[in-house]
Amino acid sequence: MEQQGIYRAAIYCRLSQDDGQMGDSSSIQTQKMMLEKHCKDNGYRIYDYYVDDGYSGTNFDRPDFQRLLNDIEDGKVNLVITKDLSRLGRDYIMTGYYMEIYFVEKRVRYIALNDGVDTLKADNDIAPFKNILNDMYAKDISRKVRTAKRQRALNGMFISSQAPYGYKKHPENKNKLIIDEKAAEVVREIYRLALEGKGMVVITKTLRAKRIPTPWEYRHLNGDVRFERFGNGKDEGVNCKWVFATVNVIMKDRVYIGDMENHKYEIVSYKTKKLIPVPKDKHIIVENTHEPIVSREDYAKVQELIKARYTPSHHNHANIFRSVLFCAECGKKLTLATQLKAGKNVPFYRCAYHFRNPDKCKRNNRIFYSDLYEQVSGKIKEMFGLLNDREQLLERLKGKTAEKGKREKLIAERSKVEKRLAALSKVMKKLYEDYVAEVLDGENYQSFLNDYQREQREINERLTSINKELGKVNDYDKGFECLKVVADEYLACKELTAEMLHKLIERIEISPSQEENGEIRQRINIIYRFISTSI
Repeated sequence: MEQQGIYRAAIYCRLSQDDGQMGDSSSIQTQKMMLEKHCKDNGYRIYDYYVDDGYSGTNFDRPDFQRLLNDIEDGKVNLVITKDLSRLGRDYIMTGYYMEIYFVEKRVRYIALNDGVDTLKADNDIAPFKNILNDMYAKDISRKVRTAKRQRALNGMFISSQAPYGYKKHPENKNKLIIDEKAAEVVREIYRLALEGKGMVVITKTLRAKRIPTPWEYRHLNGDVRFERFGNGKDEGVNCKWVFATVNVIMKDRVYIGDMENHKYEIVSYKTKKLIPVPKDKHIIVENTHEPIVSREDYAKVQELIKARYTPSHHNHANIFRSVLFCAECGKKLTLATQLKAGKNVPFYRCAYHFRNPDKCKRNNRIFYSDLYEQVSGKIKEMFGLLNDREQLLERLKGKTAEKGKREKLIAERSKVEKRLAALSKVMKKLYEDYVAEVLDGENYQSFLNDYQREQREINERLTSINKELGKVNDYDKGFECLKVVADEYLACKELTAEMLHKLIERIEISPSQEENGEIRQRINIIYRFISTSI
């Protein structure tokens, strides 16, 4: 038995949906009771309980597990106890990392009770093999679940967690859909407007004008707490801001004609749970599985109208600024479009995000291609000249790099904090010796140790910040050399090219036009590669 008061134990319990089928032996309550008894029998003080109910062991991004890691980092916990290794995790690589590396580095003891694993002892050789078996179990469960879902899809059952807008799950059979009449009326309205020849823009504006809650808000208003985050607290408390994408999905979904279309996405790996879209020809479609909201004739007509409405690009214009152009207002990428001017399609860049979310990006930020080209071309030529004039370049960059005086102060401060770190290391060593010699009791030892460790963390954070600041000067010097080498390749170029822009420029930020001294001006800010700043 360990001396009481030394260990501050974290009781960690986990139960996934699959584990929940195993009965009471794996329940959260059973895990708690078992681990509480072990702590009581061994005199461990329980610091807190950490419970992830319904979370897979293959993913360590669990809320309470992350909270546990934060408490370990803060020095609040030095003992972690689980029922067995599988409660900690079923990914043998990450479970092994936490057990054999992370806990050891943080001086945290780990106990897996039923597996007989205790990192304080040396007889844990069987643990890696148990971790592999737990991983194989998770893989096998994932394969079985995937096979079962595919079979249900082939049988025309509904297998998603959330019913599509306009439907709800049958109260006695969750794999069957029935019509939600209130939402179905909105779906019928969307198709009615589409059949009248209205486009998505008009349909979206109509739904907003009628103050119809969005599908997510509708679910929230009907008591589904999972959709609370989609409420924006505006528009008298109800989110009625329909967007084009939502209308587009409803207009193309076969579910509204009574067909079940499954296997639209699949998981890449049972470990990552990341979903990827499945090609449309591999979707599993079963017809006439539930009552339709829209007739097949109307659905077919709407699909024809959607296809007819598509028009190819009006221009063949080179898009050399693609992927480097950003809106300074909202940070989103600008897209290339055209407008008819004097009988010609004139290219310009605009912030499409402004039209989708005018409350977040308030300015209609746009710039004509020709104006952008002229300004960027001039700034790049200016940059070429500055790279060959070191003094003028440094004068231009004054304030963007660490100045000499600031550098000297940072070096002096670094020396000071390094000395304090060395002193803290000696103090903590002496503290431990006093504790072993029983000069200090366990409670006082831990209290002093926590204070010193907290100071040590703060000083290490400051040291990292100082080194980062000092590194900027060296990084700039190296960065300028790299930028100059790349720039030299294009000194003879008379025209801008996509290759030149992407090799020289990290991003170009476009600000909305504004009046300055009676003139309309539009500022652009070029962030160059290698130095991550403008010149």
